[in-house]
Amino acid sequence: MKFPPQHGAWVFLVLPSLITAFLGGGTWLGFTFSLTWITAFPFTYFLGRALISRWRRGSWTTRGSRELQYALPWSVITILGAVVIVGSRPWIIFPGLIVLALWAISVYLSWAGRERGLANDLILVLLAAISPILMYQVAKDESSLGVIPKSIWITSMVSLLFFIGSVLHVKALIRESKDPRWHVSSILFHIIALLGLVMITGSWALAIPFALALVRTVFMKPGLRPGRIGIVEAVVAVALVIGTVVGQS
Repeated sequence: MKFPPQHGAWVFLVLPSLITAFLGGGTWLGFTFSLTWITAFPFTYFLGRALISRWRRGSWTTRGSRELQYALPWSVITILGAVVIVGSRPWIIFPGLIVLALWAISVYLSWAGRERGLANDLILVLLAAISPILMYQVAKDESSLGVIPKSIWITSMVSLLFFIGSVLHVKALIRESKDPRWHVSSILFHIIALLGLVMITGSWALAIPFALALVRTVFMKPGLRPGRIGIVEAVVAVALVIGTVVGQS
């Protein structure tokens, strides 16, 4: 099975699901949703690339056909999981259409040459932020947002803030390393996120991983190898999981 060359995206997929599992979403349907959500990424990634190649070339080229073949194994797992979830929770179709619309926007941005742009990254961030809510709803069979517990809403907010900060930080180190405004923006965002989180939740357990994120944003400079950047991000992500679970338990 072919994996997309988007290594950071896997953290966006796994981290919110892991936190949600600890906070009440760890039922068999919850884990089915999580697996389906995760495998949907490589499936839609390669499918999107295949469609873009088809639109640009006007026919199925060797490259487009190859991308479609990469998508096929992932599609089997994703579709089977989706069938199980929809069969058990038919109300998931409506939020599923919203997710599908966000994917369509992402495909359009990629077709327009903005695959690595900030807007496309923020779509992935938004999807990561809503995944705890959807996973909990599926796990508990709760179609109404009014019954979602506070801990899940906070998990969603924490995911949103953390991943926006991660996007800004990595761009400042790699793709936008020659523009110091990205580094400044990243630092300012992390300060605001940290202060806002403390004010809203009053949880110092939640504040610790964001403080670590701020420190790494301040002191890490361009020129580092992607692998080293990834290791630091993984450490901060683990701290976020622990801090979020402890802070909401």
